[in-house]
Amino acid sequence: MVMRWREKLKNAKGTSRLTVILAVLVLALALAVIIPSVRAYNRQGEAVACATALDTARRQLAAEYMLEGFEELSSEEAKDHITYVMNGWDDLCPGGGTVFLVRKEEPQGFDLFCGLHGPDGEQKTRLNAGYVLDQLRKALEKSRRDGEPYPETLTVNLNGKPLVCYLIDEETRFRTGTKMTEGVTGTVAYYGIVGHSDFGEGEDQEEGKIFYFSYADENHCAAWRVREGWTGDRLESRK
Repeated sequence: MVMRWREKLKNAKGTSRLTVILAVLVLALALAVIIPSVRAYNRQGEAVACATALDTARRQLAAEYMLEGFEELSSEEAKDHITYVMNGWDDLCPGGGTVFLVRKEEPQGFDLFCGLHGPDGEQKTRLNAGYVLDQLRKALEKSRRDGEPYPETLTVNLNGKPLVCYLIDEETRFRTGTKMTEGVTGTVAYYGIVGHSDFGEGEDQEEGKIFYFSYADENHCAAWRVREGWTGDRLESRK
């Protein structure tokens, strides 16, 4: 009799363990399905909120343009006005996207574009690349003042996240975005400095300055050279 009860208890414990294991597996599978969906939903919500905020800012800018008697606003005036009426500039995009003031042909002369949610992939690459290069120049200047003229890496901020830029000895020669480039993923940036390796050799350029810059996101790439300006897979050359 006692032996029977012991056998029943052992079987019950085994069944309990199996039930717990199965429950954990079911929960893990459910989370594996739910978490990506939640993240995608949140990203979509941020994109909608960003579009709404930028649309509001555009209307406020148009109203200011009319109040000023249809006189053209400078970029500083336009940005200052949007910052005032929207209670800030850096947080215009709720997802942390970098917002750019872009000159256009229409009367008030400016449009707003988000470097994270902007609909035009080529423009997104062009604006983000220029923004990273500007930050990179400032970071390099600080590094030089600190006694490090050729830093191996410099970290800048893009769309609310840090982006590590790497010093290189020769041009990267990206032909397209990282999605179609073997060995790299996501968004990447590289820079060459006059006086380091062969960059700027034989040219009248100041030592320690950026001579070459390469940027690529998943879909497009862009490169900047001192004498050529911007080039890329779909970018027109510009200084």
